[in-house]
Amino acid sequence: MSLKNNLHDSFRRVFNDLQISDKELKEVSDLFIERKYPKNKTLITEGEQWNNIFYIHKGIIRLFYMDNKGREFNKGFYWEGQLAWPIAPSAQKEGSLFHIATVEDTVVSICPFNRFHSWLAHHGCWEKFALMYTEAFVEQKFAREHEFLLNSATERYHKFCNKYPFLVNRIPDYHLASYIGISNVSLSRIKKSSDF
Repeated sequence: MSLKNNLHDSFRRVFNDLQISDKELKEVSDLFIERKYPKNKTLITEGEQWNNIFYIHKGIIRLFYMDNKGREFNKGFYWEGQLAWPIAPSAQKEGSLFHIATVEDTVVSICPFNRFHSWLAHHGCWEKFALMYTEAFVEQKFAREHEFLLNSATERYHKFCNKYPFLVNRIPDYHLASYIGISNVSLSRIKKSSDF
C-alpha cells in the first residue's frame, strides 16, 4: 500500500467522528507530502515557529527542552499513526519553547499547519477536531503530573513499560530516563532490579 493510500485510510480513522466524506478525505490527504528523516534529525529548534503538522508513518519523534548547559529533558514522544501538531494557541503563533527531533529513521507526511487549519475550518470541523485532540492532550498531562507527584521513579518506569511496551526497546535508555525524570544510571539500576 502506498503512503498516500495509507494516509487516506489513517485519516478515515482520525476523522471518524467528523463525518468527512471519502472525497474530502482525499482532499485533506493531498495537502500532505512525504518526507524521510534520519535518526536524530532536528525538525524544529527552540525559538523556531512550529508551522507544520506531521503524520507519522514510521519511526518516533520526541519533543524536548534543552537548558543552557546542553542538557535535554524529554517532554513527549509521537510514533506511528499519530498526528503531531502545535496544539496550544501560543504554539501556533509564537516560537517553539522546545525542540523536536527524530529518535529513529522516520517517515512522515507533512503539511503546513495553516493550510490544514484552513481546510478543516472551511469544512466546519476545526473546532471538533481541535477539541478532540485538546481533551486527549490535557488528560495525558494530568496523568503525567499525577505520576510525577505521587509515584516513585520505579513506578513511573513500570507504568511506561506497561502502557507503551512497543516503545520501551525502541527509545534509548537516556531518552527514557529523561522522560521519567531520572538519570540514566538510576534507570539502569531500576532495570536490573525489575522483571521488565
